[in-house]
Amino acid sequence: SRQLYVMGHEAQRRMMASNALVIGVSGLGVEIAKNCILAGIHSITLCDPNPVNSFDLGGNFYLDESQIGQTTSRASLCQPKLAELNPYVQVKVADGVSSMSDADALLSLVEGMTVVVVTIPLPKETIVQLNDKCRSQGACFIYSLTMSVFGMAFCDFGDKFVVTDKDGEAAATSQIETVLAENPAVVKVLEDQGRHGLESGDKVTFARLRGDVDGLLDNNKEYTVNVTGPYTFELPEVDLSQMKVTESTTQGYITQIKQPVTMSFEPFSKKIQEPGEFMLSDFAKFDRPPVLHLGFQALMEYMAKNGGDLPLPGDAAAIQQVLEIA
Repeated sequence: SRQLYVMGHEAQRRMMASNALVIGVSGLGVEIAKNCILAGIHSITLCDPNPVNSFDLGGNFYLDESQIGQTTSRASLCQPKLAELNPYVQVKVADGVSSMSDADALLSLVEGMTVVVVTIPLPKETIVQLNDKCRSQGACFIYSLTMSVFGMAFCDFGDKFVVTDKDGEAAATSQIETVLAENPAVVKVLEDQGRHGLESGDKVTFARLRGDVDGLLDNNKEYTVNVTGPYTFELPEVDLSQMKVTESTTQGYITQIKQPVTMSFEPFSKKIQEPGEFMLSDFAKFDRPPVLHLGFQALMEYMAKNGGDLPLPGDAAAIQQVLEIA
């Protein structure tokens, strides 16, 4: 399938063995659940005991006006339609959770999960507890919210998370113009075919070399590169300074060999206080992410002071309280 071609066999295998827990079947939650089901994970559990309200109609495409006032939970109402999307995925509704304020009940759902995704506002203490439980169980944790036109996402994939493809781009390939007999050896690619697209530390293989270096560079060996320019790089492991050059290399190709990268994530309890570097989506507004981070923190504190309720649209007093907290 197209998905297998894009993701690769290993990623597809891991995904098909994954069990996801989605806490909150709001507009964001149902969208995440839909995408996971269509992608073909093993199972997904929906946790949301709350009944439908008028705000849901603006975001959850599986809920309608006739369901407002019913006692049936949002998770139960959405489960049948979500299950229809892919008969090979188990779509379940979490049992034993009668309220989102029941932290112990939520924590009990983490057992056996590959990833836990929280898509609705919860008390800070509950988020920290869920995150810590995921870390102890080796499960990934994602906390994401949408508030009007703004949104936030926090990811914690553990201390040692292996990324097999760090950028998702096709492996870089270039045609060689020449290989200079120096220590270390220097490779220059044809400029009219564009930059080589490599970074220092990347690994490459050579193919179809012609000239003096043919036979000195093994086609089956991976070489680490040290980038010196957009069209040149060094091979620190290769010394060609003693080679007598009689004919320059006039043909050859390089192909990047992507290497797995191990990343270390930090828990929510630390990053909420020390967020560090933010992921930028608009470089013209580089000062916006810290302000939004402060805003979401203020909303979290407002909820703690007001029984878990968020400010209603147009409530000037609530808005002022959020500003004072920020």
